[in-house]
Amino acid sequence: MTVAEWLRLRGIELAAAGATAALLIGGLAAGVPFLLDRIPEVFLYSFCCLAAVLVHALLDLALRAGRVLVRRPDRIPSAVPEPGYVTSVLSL
Repeated sequence: MTVAEWLRLRGIELAAAGATAALLIGGLAAGVPFLLDRIPEVFLYSFCCLAAVLVHALLDLALRAGRVLVRRPDRIPSAVPEPGYVTSVLSL
């Protein structure tokens, strides 16, 4: 998956969560009786919709970065010295 595809998918998720939150808060502003009875829940759900998408994106990004690091062992410093490297005076 390319970066552009990843950003497009996360953008779609964020737009859907934002639309849900906007619809709920818009319903409060319009005075929908069902929503007016549950004002704290509406705001909490709206916040959680957006936060869940952001947390999902961060976890996905972290897992992808971890997989990239695992697949490229040449970028991680090795504990074994390179051939010809003097580790002590006794090895001379």
